Amino acid sequence: MKTYGIICEYNPFHNGHIHQIEETRKHGATHIVAIMSGNYVQRGDVAMIDKFARAKVAVNNGVDLVIEMPVVYSLSSANFFARAGVMMLGALGCVDGISFGSECGDLALLKNAAMASINATTPEKVKPFLEKGMSFPQAVQQIIGAEYGPIISSVFDSPNNTLAVEYLKALKVLNLDMETFTIKRKGADHDSLTAADGIASGTLLRQMIEDGEDISAYVPKDMADLAAEYEDKEMLAYFDNLERELLYVLRSSIPPTISECPDVDPGLANLIFASAIKSNSIDEFLETVDTKRYTTAKMRRILLNMYIGTKASDLMIMPPYGRVLAFNEKGTEILKAAKEKAEENKYAIPFNTSLKDIVELQKPPINRFADISNRATNLYGLASRTVRPCAEEFTTKIEIQ
Repeated sequence: MKTYGIICEYNPFHNGHIHQIEETRKHGATHIVAIMSGNYVQRGDVAMIDKFARAKVAVNNGVDLVIEMPVVYSLSSANFFARAGVMMLGALGCVDGISFGSECGDLALLKNAAMASINATTPEKVKPFLEKGMSFPQAVQQIIGAEYGPIISSVFDSPNNTLAVEYLKALKVLNLDMETFTIKRKGADHDSLTAADGIASGTLLRQMIEDGEDISAYVPKDMADLAAEYEDKEMLAYFDNLERELLYVLRSSIPPTISECPDVDPGLANLIFASAIKSNSIDEFLETVDTKRYTTAKMRRILLNMYIGTKASDLMIMPPYGRVLAFNEKGTEILKAAKEKAEENKYAIPFNTSLKDIVELQKPPINRFADISNRATNLYGLASRTVRPCAEEFTTKIEIQ
């Protein structure tokens, strides 16, 4: 048994993901576990199709076990997203390696970039650049360029490279002994609006689904059928459908409360408060706070976190549990191996298919994260034209093959 982990969003699941799974199998993986974002994704958006359905497609197409990354981390910056994913793989105690895509496909270069990033992200180095109005990633890249040269610095020009670096940093910081395997991105570039080699980016596929176009050339059949079914039932989820809910949160929040949110300092809290007063739409609000230092993705994450109730302090907590969303027979073997190794694993956490059963453990971090997850799912239920039932977090049946 050789188990590899993949940290993913699958929004939607497509041929590029199948390529990664196949290459990971060729590399020697007999079992694959995916730590997948739930109903919210790192770009500050709702997933177009809900987490339970996406997990089912993943298991139908090569993944053996899908575990949800708690929304606290899936709606956070790249470093917290990556660290939580790696930590949850470590919590299983039986994962031998981690597989991730990258634009460069050069593991040695990515490892060098990871060490450069660790050395560059000290407060005294970053602060002068932030004071000039740069975003944190821009500041780090400037420092790396000056200290390590353009080749290492150029790694951070590409989003998959950047996430790969964060995975490698997390393994180092957490002292987790896992093999690392990177797969050079094939076909269309990240966010590309043009398909190549039978692979389309998630951005293009979401646009095609929204426009009612046929995506069957770029995704497995069950994903294409699912997208068509959700479109027919008006169950596709969109950030724009949450505009009034998010405007309400903006208009009912004050700077001290806003500053408790992840990624928000007192200065940004005051800017958000002032912008909220002047804005009659979310687009208007985003335009008002659009500066070089605050990206649109970051501001959208903040908006969603304000509604859900996530606090910066929540990100300091290790993931307190793992919610299983789908699995097959090999997935059962992974969970069994994790249970056997739990006593000797310092990162061990409970894994369960039922959030109700997890909550019954009555541990404060678990209850806190479960409340956030339930609130997030209830908000997600309003993101489609067809309003979904309340409390789906506790009532939806998962996929077991």
